[in-house]
Order: sequence, then C-alpha cells, then structure tokens
Amino acid sequence: MPPAPPDSPVGRASGPVGAARRIRTPRRPEHSQHSQHPGRIERTGPSANSKTSSALETLLVDLGSQVHLGVSQEAAETLRFCPTGLETLDARLGGGFPIGRLSEISGAPSSGRTSLALALLSETLSRGVLAAWVDLADAFDPISAALADSDLDHLLWVRARSGDEALRSCERLLQTQGFELVILDLATLPTRAMHPRSRSRREEMAIRGTSWLRLARLAASTRTALVAISNASVTGSQAELILEMKPLAAHFVGPPNLLDALETTAVLQRHRSRPTGQEILLRVHAEDPPPTLEATPGPDPEPTRRRPR
Repeated sequence: MPPAPPDSPVGRASGPVGAARRIRTPRRPEHSQHSQHPGRIERTGPSANSKTSSALETLLVDLGSQVHLGVSQEAAETLRFCPTGLETLDARLGGGFPIGRLSEISGAPSSGRTSLALALLSETLSRGVLAAWVDLADAFDPISAALADSDLDHLLWVRARSGDEALRSCERLLQTQGFELVILDLATLPTRAMHPRSRSRREEMAIRGTSWLRLARLAASTRTALVAISNASVTGSQAELILEMKPLAAHFVGPPNLLDALETTAVLQRHRSRPTGQEILLRVHAEDPPPTLEATPGPDPEPTRRRPR
C-alpha cells in the first residue's frame, strides 16, 4: 500500500476522496465524547489493529526485496547434512554437520579437532561438491589431508593473513552460493594461544563479538555448512552445533617411542534439536599414509545436565 498523501488523514477514507480533501474537520478529543459516560470507554475512528496493519503494509512495500520469509517447521525438519563418514558420530549429530547452519569444533591442540575437520572435508569432496578452507592459522596441509587430485580440483584454499581477511573471505565465499562446505580455521599454536593479547587472539575475539550473527545468516541464506575450528568455543548462541574435543590418552610404539594413536572424545556441547552432553569416543591413528580417524563403538552415555549459571 503506498503512503498516504501528506494532506490526508492517516488510515483509509470511508467517503469520496475528493470530499475528504475539501472538508477537514478537527478531530475532537476522546475525553469529550466520554464525558457523558464516565464509566464507559469507546473507540472512535480507526481501530488500533487497522492502523497497525496499514503501517505494516507500508513498511513491507518500502523494504521490498530486503524482507526474507521465515522457515516453516516443515522446512526446518528437512535439513540436509554434511556427514563426516564416521557412522557413530553422524548418528549422534542427526546426520552430520547441518547445511545452512553455523557449527563449531573446539578443543586444545592434539585433541583431534583438525583431524575431524579433515574427515568432514574429505567426505564432502568425495561427493563431487565444492568446499573451501579459510586458513587463518596457516596450518592446512593438502598432503596430510590425504585428498585425491580430483578432490583438490573442488577445493579452494584461502590463506588469510589477518582476521579481517578471513572474515571477508568467508563472507565472499558464502555469497557466491556455490560451496556446500566452508571451514574457517581459527585454531592457533599453543605458544600463541597462551597470550590473550597476541594478534591472533585479538582477531579471534573481534570475530566472536561482531560477525558471527552475520556469518550465520549468510550460511542460512545460501545453504552452506559453515564450520569454525577454534581453541575454545567462540560462536556462542549463533551456532547450531558445537563439538568440544577432549584428548584422553596417547599410545606409543617402539622403541624408539613413536606415536601410534590418540584417543579423544567429542562432547556435544550445543545442538538445537539433540540432547547435549553426549560423548563420542574417537581414535586418531598416526599412520603412514596420513593419519586416519575412526569412531570407537561403545554404549550410549547418558546426557549430562549443566548447572544454571
């Protein structure tokens, strides 16, 4: 509905438009009509609902294509996922990492966070779709990722030099609408992570405070699975899924003592539709060819409840 002319009253005219423009009578205050009946309140003129409806119609016309419709319950139930190839883990996550949502893999160094992200990347590329790895930590190694040449043709590796470059790269990748998976690697080395005032830590905190909402909305609008890797959880309430990796034990063979396998557990800290607190045992094999990840079968643990803060 177009905005009303400046010389016409607000609302819809009940009589001829010309007559409404020629005759303009001042509106009497409501208390004068109610003075004869002090205990009775009546509405005169357009109701509040009609005024709100007219204002809403005008606002929608002005906004135009900037308005995005919400997702119905039926559409939400038909989410697609990027599986990791680990059946036990995918089953606990409801199918894998959700497409069109922001997810996070957090954990200390040597907790298996990168190995899990590489398993997700490899499984995604094996389906012939496009994926991207935004490497702020400068830790991605295509050789250790054990990707075939055909898989590398579908992978875009972005080596960002700063948090601002990583953020802009993520936004540009999400806006292209061609990538099914985008991984943002914010994890740092232990020496750099120990200093909160380091440039890497400041950049990570800046992204956490200002940009996760925008990235989550872009991922939803372009149907892309966005997965962040971090030392500690930084996405907060904007994430659909947060997995925290916790190392359990390291196994060595020798002599000489060489790392054979690393046992770790993935704790589901946040999920919008699954019970949190679930623990999934994982085992990272340090082999040659490159390390492999497998889920260790075991009984289903009971979900843990957090204390209210």
